[in-house]
Amino acid sequence: MATFLLACLLAPRLAPAGGETVRVAGVFDGDTCRLADGRTLRLAGIDAPETAHGDAPAQYYAAASAKALEALVAGREARLVRQGNGDDRFGRVLGDLVLPDGTSVAERLVASGAAFVFWHRDLDAALVTRLLAAQDRAMAGGRGLWPRLLALAPPPKPFVGNAASRRFHDAACPHARAVNPRNRVLLPDLRAAFAAGYAPARECTPWPPAGS
Repeated sequence: MATFLLACLLAPRLAPAGGETVRVAGVFDGDTCRLADGRTLRLAGIDAPETAHGDAPAQYYAAASAKALEALVAGREARLVRQGNGDDRFGRVLGDLVLPDGTSVAERLVASGAAFVFWHRDLDAALVTRLLAAQDRAMAGGRGLWPRLLALAPPPKPFVGNAASRRFHDAACPHARAVNPRNRVLLPDLRAAFAAGYAPARECTPWPPAGS
């Protein structure tokens, strides 16, 4: 029995059971990729700076985030572990990719400072816990996007967080004023917001543009 327990402790960490083997054909940005079978995969539980689209310019660190994901998965096989309740509203598969060594791609991206935690209530709780721990380490270690982002001046008024969605808004944003008082959380700066597990809302985002 003692030998068996020791073997279990020394064994490499295994990926969650289940899932399907997929091959990644390409990367769109730091959190979305194209699978070889034509499907689009949105990595659940994380978000990355937005690339340029329409009239919106690219955000700071968008290109670096995309390169980080590409380096991990492009042309490789991985295990797709679904998250949430099916595809998202854009028809993208929601899930995490698990590399052959058993590590989570989402977790690797967050740990390197190439992405940040993007909470949803239907995410696996264990995944969220690992992602938040990885984000704390990345912020403390000054990795990736964090030195530039956390050096931004604090807002004139605290950010307004929504405890129901775990998103935060600039206080002057109309969406901030629409947050139900029961769910309203005041966050003094970006470090406090991210440390509490909140992510910037798409509207009125404080994220700097690329090149700034």
